[in-house]
Amino acid sequence: MDFRRAKYILPNLFTLSSIGAGLYSIHLSTTAQGVADITLAAWLLVVSMVCDALDGRVARMTRTETELGIQLDSLADAISFGVAPALLLYHWGMTQWGLAGLFVAFIYVGCAVLRLARFNVLAGKDVKAKKYFVGLPTPLAAGTVVAIVLAHVAFTEMATTAEALSVAAVTLMLAGLMVSNVRYRTFKDVNLQGRTGLAAACVVAAAALGSVVLKPSITFVLLMVAYIILGLGGGLLHLGKTLFGEDEEEDPVLAEATSDGES
Repeated sequence: MDFRRAKYILPNLFTLSSIGAGLYSIHLSTTAQGVADITLAAWLLVVSMVCDALDGRVARMTRTETELGIQLDSLADAISFGVAPALLLYHWGMTQWGLAGLFVAFIYVGCAVLRLARFNVLAGKDVKAKKYFVGLPTPLAAGTVVAIVLAHVAFTEMATTAEALSVAAVTLMLAGLMVSNVRYRTFKDVNLQGRTGLAAACVVAAAALGSVVLKPSITFVLLMVAYIILGLGGGLLHLGKTLFGEDEEEDPVLAEATSDGES
């Protein structure tokens, strides 16, 4: 066996594992019989997020980044962070709407796929900027879905919610953010030394404390919401600078064009 070629398989195994976890999540969402099934369906998306974060890093560590891997990663994201969270939202809180609820879920999937397609187009350009994502990344949108569902289950011990209108509003908000031009920091350029490192340590400590005082799922929700608000606030600031002719030199729309995927 040629191990020099075999090492190219390893990153793709993580990507395929993400697909497997997403597919099982879809199965559990559509056949859920109680709280345990919905909870596991949500946690499987976390497994997908971990696999998605690892595949690119493993590829870089083993120097096995390929165009096939980039395309496979996007296809995996479409399933694990597009279809799976949309069906989780539908079966958790919109089944009473019937086809209307399914249409709302379709909008989420459509926006996730458009987000990934835009990423692929930009990834074909020779651009190295890594400071911002444009639009809410699909894994983080799925993470927000997971956080909300787990928080609801933890507090109510119920597998579904009757608040279909609220669920639909959250679904459409996340869908809109994914295809928006709102800039979200990648934090890949952050130097963890000095004050920045101290601030990061404080955030981690606060999250850990929040998980102890509150429930971990609530802390998860707060972190996701904080990231979304951070992006919206930065978008308003960027808009103000643009209106007053003080736009930054870096073009944020091209910041996605890296081989790192959305992880």
